[in-house]
Amino acid sequence: MAHTGKQRSLTVIINRTVGGVQENPRTYYGCNEFTINNKTYPEISPALMAAMPTGEYLNRLSAFKLHVESLEPGLNIESDTIKGCEAYRENLTACPIN
Repeated sequence: MAHTGKQRSLTVIINRTVGGVQENPRTYYGCNEFTINNKTYPEISPALMAAMPTGEYLNRLSAFKLHVESLEPGLNIESDTIKGCEAYRENLTACPIN
């Protein structure tokens, strides 16, 4: 398999500035149970997340992003997440997605 340099994660740390004031970072955990669009995603272990088929992981990741954005009005999860704490990030050695 080719290595893509992408790493799985379902934890994001949000860094927001509101009215020019930096807020304390907030952390959200997508391995915890959450509900979005009337669908509940059960709690999973990091090992289960790592072993999920790629399609299942990407579906949960997409739902998790929507969930976090629903909790943080006006949030753009792609631009407001602290670099290195993204849910789908570059890492050339750990838990690659092929």
